[in-house]
Amino acid sequence: MTDTLLDSPIAGEFAAWESEGVSPFFPTVESNTGNRVRMNGRDGVLMFGSCDYLGLSQNPAVAEAAIQAIRRFGTNTYGAQALCGHTVLHEDIEDRLTRLHDKDAALLFPSGMSANLAVLTSLAGPEDVIINDRLNHVSIFMGARLSGAKVRTYQHNDMRRLEAILSSTTDKRRRIIVTDGLFSADGDLAPLDTITGLAETYDAMVIVDEAHSFGCLGPRGLGAADHFGVLDKVDVIVGTMSKAIGSTGGFVVTNHDIQLLLRTTAPSYTSSRGASPAVAGATLKALEIIEQDGAKLRAQLTENVDYISTRLRSAGIDLADTSSQVLPVMIGSEDTTIRVAHWLIEHGVFAAAFTFPNVPRGKGRLRVGVTAAHTRAECDELIDTLLLARAEYPF
Repeated sequence: MTDTLLDSPIAGEFAAWESEGVSPFFPTVESNTGNRVRMNGRDGVLMFGSCDYLGLSQNPAVAEAAIQAIRRFGTNTYGAQALCGHTVLHEDIEDRLTRLHDKDAALLFPSGMSANLAVLTSLAGPEDVIINDRLNHVSIFMGARLSGAKVRTYQHNDMRRLEAILSSTTDKRRRIIVTDGLFSADGDLAPLDTITGLAETYDAMVIVDEAHSFGCLGPRGLGAADHFGVLDKVDVIVGTMSKAIGSTGGFVVTNHDIQLLLRTTAPSYTSSRGASPAVAGATLKALEIIEQDGAKLRAQLTENVDYISTRLRSAGIDLADTSSQVLPVMIGSEDTTIRVAHWLIEHGVFAAAFTFPNVPRGKGRLRVGVTAAHTRAECDELIDTLLLARAEYPF
């Protein structure tokens, strides 16, 4: 059985990189100071592979809130949220998320992935169709398959194809359009103004995963739907605390009916323990900071993104069509992508390597995650080191 499993071409590629000592995957972070980490025994590696877009995971007030929550509630809750694991911290997070989005209700989940699984398996069944963007997060495709609904997929941001699918599925009880708000490997946005317009025309539901956009986009920092001004036209917002919020866990913001359905039928809610007190305390403080100081943090993030992307593009680096803090440095070859990522670590900079099957074959890239906490000097160091890497491994 083991030999059969290892016959996988993908596993074989990864094994070859590991045996050669060039794999950048599963690095060990031993400690960190601001944007510098000790990684694989190397001090001072500059972190540019993070999704901590507002830098809140390193915020002293957020850390102190986590410590105070442990002192108040201990290191864990008593059980599942539906039974005895729902503290006032969890309740305050839900209330704040509900108010921020001007929706009816919010629920907390162990992760954004479990939130997507819960929403799709609860809302859809064999009489329904789930319509996905091809580049949606894997958890959306997992939830769609598990739901038992018919699954249709349109090419990335192809609105003509989306409309064709909608017009050909009018026999279905429920049509559900699901999309990332900001696509995590390409850095571009879903055209939610067009998507919500089509949903109105064809009486479809809209679910938006704002994992990479919450806190970073929109006049209130609520994500892509806020950016396009269509929050009121989205039925379900799914998000995560593990990106801009600087904590862990997932959330859903929606109406009362869907909230009740999820609270009573979704196993990843009813049968999972909620966030630990430390995590809940950190999340609540981070949301407070985003509400009070988010505009300033987003302005700093935008400044860093504009500076890095302008310099890289002027140097001939392909950043695809990104319009966000996710900068895909397009390389192409999987092997070259791996070697560049490893070379960068050896020279003091970390950027995440994305290769097949996480991106299409031949579309390997480094995923540079810019944050509001990066200094201008750190931005320059990233740019200079990337250009040196390109001289070593032309791309």
